[in-house]
Parts: sequence; structure tokens; C-alpha cells
Amino acid sequence: MVATVREPPSLVIGFACHHLAIGARRVHLFFDVPHDPAAALCETIPGVVVTRCDGAHWTRLGHRNPPPLQTTRQTLNANLVMAYGDDPADFLLHADADEYLWHPEDFALDLAAVPDSADWVHVANYERCWEGPVTGGMFDGVFREPIHDLPGFDVRVYGKRANALSAGMGGHSAGKAAARPGVGFLAIHRVKVAQGEGDLPMWEAPRARMLHFDGMTPRHWGLKNLRYAVQGVAMTKLLNRQRMATIGAILQAGDPEKAAVRVHEALFCLKPDEARLLEEAGRLHRIAIDIPGAVAKVAPHLTPDFSVSGFDRVHAAELSVRSQDIVRQKRRATKG
Repeated sequence: MVATVREPPSLVIGFACHHLAIGARRVHLFFDVPHDPAAALCETIPGVVVTRCDGAHWTRLGHRNPPPLQTTRQTLNANLVMAYGDDPADFLLHADADEYLWHPEDFALDLAAVPDSADWVHVANYERCWEGPVTGGMFDGVFREPIHDLPGFDVRVYGKRANALSAGMGGHSAGKAAARPGVGFLAIHRVKVAQGEGDLPMWEAPRARMLHFDGMTPRHWGLKNLRYAVQGVAMTKLLNRQRMATIGAILQAGDPEKAAVRVHEALFCLKPDEARLLEEAGRLHRIAIDIPGAVAKVAPHLTPDFSVSGFDRVHAAELSVRSQDIVRQKRRATKG
């Protein structure tokens, strides 16, 4: 397992411990911010390999400065692990810190069935959403799956809000890739012959899924979108048109922070009729994953707060600052 991370410690700890608990041999964590406090905590977890992405790290990879696009940083780090010769693994799965692998039994059962003709395994993703108010634990909720194979069903479920979703999802519906180490180039969602070239032969995991928590809380989702917004033109290389339109609406609001929470509610909080329609179509899943239990098993010396309120307190200051910065920028633009 490999991830490039910039998230509060509780999320990164949960990510590492969950994957170790379900059988990962190693979890390689690359910290975008070298002085990230989560790095020191994760170094205490058996099975975690921590790399701080400082100047020496990027020099090693042939860059004078960190690449501006996060997808570039992610793929460089992932393929560094792909090339390791001293830490062999059957497959290397690349994910974000808010994506948790799930299998109803054991992911090893899927991997054991991969034909020799396949160079990588595609793991489809489900997306977490909420029924009712967002309270309780940050891993609570239900999971919807893409509905791009049912023409018009997204409009039937969500009405006009379907225009702000992609295949009925607020985030991506592309899934993630588990690669045979040393074979090809591990990209964000697939494995290629080489960087910029075509895909290698793929096999679809029949039961494993990536559970995508696109925003652990409404305010966390808002912060992620405001971080995207300040990247300017680079944002167009990272997001689909629906997500960019959503960010545009948030930026136009008088209070971007409150607007982000309202937009999150519209996109990720299901109304009873919406949940019923998705469930009747077999596209809504009630999956329980025990992240506190995984931490207790793998790193009992760590006791992160996995509550919604506790998680929000961690990044409340940054969210407020970014929201205020955007308001000030708009005011200056208006005066100019």
C-alpha cells in the first residue's frame, strides 16, 4: 500500500492501521509536508514506512522543487515504491488517505485469482454519503456506487442536482489500481506501459472495493475544495467539470465556508426517497468498517479521536483562513 498524504493525524493513522489490519505487508506513507506531526506518530506503527518529502527527497527524484501538481507527486512517490527491490510484494495498491480498501472476506482471495495475463488489478470504488444529519463518527454513513450504466437514473434519483454529480458521485468513479511491482508505470487510477503511454492488461477485482470518504465531514470537504481553488489553472488538470462548477459556486458565495457546508449537504446527504431508489437498484450499500478496532489491534498506543466534532476542530482554523482569504480577494477584484 502506498499513499502521499496531507491530512490530520487521525485520518492517516486510521488509513495505515486499517490496511495493516486487513493484511497489507507494508504501508508506505509519503508526507507532502515534511514537518507534518502525523509523520512522527506513524513512525511508531509497526509496518509503516514513513518518507518526508523534503528537498532531499525531491532531489533524489530529479526535481529541484516539489512538483506543483499533487498527481505528479503521487505518481512519483508510488513508482519509487514500485522500484524497491528490498521490499517485495505481490501487488502494490495506490490510494489516497481517504480511501479504504474493503472486501467482504479477504482481499487475498481476489488477488489469488488474478490471471498471469493481467499486470494489474482494478478495484472499483464506492462513495460514502449520509442519511440525515452529519453527526457521530467520521467513518459513519452508507456507500453509493456509480450509476453511469443506468441512463437517466441519476436524474430520477437526484433531479437537477444530478448535473453537479458525475455518474451519481460527488467525487471520482474511476477506482484505483493494484500493480505488480516493477511492471509498468503506476498512475492514479491505472497502470500504464510507461508514463504517458497506454494501459497494461487489467483484471477487475470481483468483490473488493475502495471506500472513498470524499470529505470526512462537511467542513473537511469544504477545506479540500478551497485548497483546490487556490491552485488556479492547475485545478483543471485535477478535477472533472462537475467538481470545478461546484467549487465555482462556493467561491461566488459571500461566506465560502458556509456555502461549502450547504453544497456538501446537497451532494452527499441523501433524502429518504433518494436512498430508497438507490437501494432498490442495488446501488446503496451498508458497510461497516471498524477503524477504531484496527487501531487497537495494530497500534494500541495510539488513541485518535474519530468523532466528527473532533476531526473538525483539527482543521477549523485553516478552513476559516482560506475562506476569509477568498472573500478578501473578491473584494480587491471588485474594487479594481
